[in-house]
Amino acid sequence: MRIINKLFGNEKERSAAFQVLANQLNLKYESQNDFGLIKQLSDFGLFKYGSSQKISNLLTEKAFDSENYLFDYQYVVSTGKSAVRFEQTVFFVNSKQLSLPQFVQKPESFFTNLMAFLGFDDIDFAKFPEYSDKFHLKGEYEEVIRFYFSEELLQLLLDQNSFNMEAMNYYFILYHQNKLIHTSELKAFRNLGMMLFNLFLIQSKKSDNFLQP
Repeated sequence: MRIINKLFGNEKERSAAFQVLANQLNLKYESQNDFGLIKQLSDFGLFKYGSSQKISNLLTEKAFDSENYLFDYQYVVSTGKSAVRFEQTVFFVNSKQLSLPQFVQKPESFFTNLMAFLGFDDIDFAKFPEYSDKFHLKGEYEEVIRFYFSEELLQLLLDQNSFNMEAMNYYFILYHQNKLIHTSELKAFRNLGMMLFNLFLIQSKKSDNFLQP
């Protein structure tokens, strides 16, 4: 019973922290979201895992030409007789001003290093070897992806923890796989997402000239 009470208490404290941030930034707060947002994000790798998918503590800001969201997302992976729940905090932008190539960035790991050893190369940046050591970046249109990863964006990423990013067209998500962002860091995490969005937006506005034959 103590464990159950503690877990419930932590959830209540976390929800309260999201509500405080919503009030500070004039955002809309929802304790839960129906399947609509999960369906909208279903093409991203993160949202293809597991079952019992759930979004909670949703913060929303909508403008004329963009929407951004901050929320906790969980899913369950069943392995035989056991089931494991995975949780992470996600920042999501939907903006028609973006024109992003599809890419996936994840922290380097034993698995990604093994893939590189086997000949599955990722996208590296000669001027930013620290980025290439820290992250594994993959996508079909390498030159287009390089264009969107400006020096300002790469430098910003170097100064942060090893977050995951995924993007396609108008959509962009930022998260740390299987990790909830601490309530004291929620505002900073959202600010990071907004900074990355603005840097991608700058490149999107330049992309017409870059993509001309």
